[in-house]
Amino acid sequence: MPDYVIRRLTLAMNERSLAIKGSRILVLGLAYKPDIDDIRESPSFELIEKLDALGAAVDYNDPHVPRTHQMRK
Repeated sequence: MPDYVIRRLTLAMNERSLAIKGSRILVLGLAYKPDIDDIRESPSFELIEKLDALGAAVDYNDPHVPRTHQMRK
């Protein structure tokens, strides 16, 4: 699913003459299930890593996960 989201995001940004590289992107939600703080197997981490690799400045917001571990590079 992260690859699908990247494709859709790329198309939407291209329609507005924007590039992912250098853009600030906010990922809403890290938890895998609603209303809990369980982040195991969350596809959001893969999405964040892929966006980071494409040169985006990525942040996230999830009221159930105020802090997370340092992302690997």
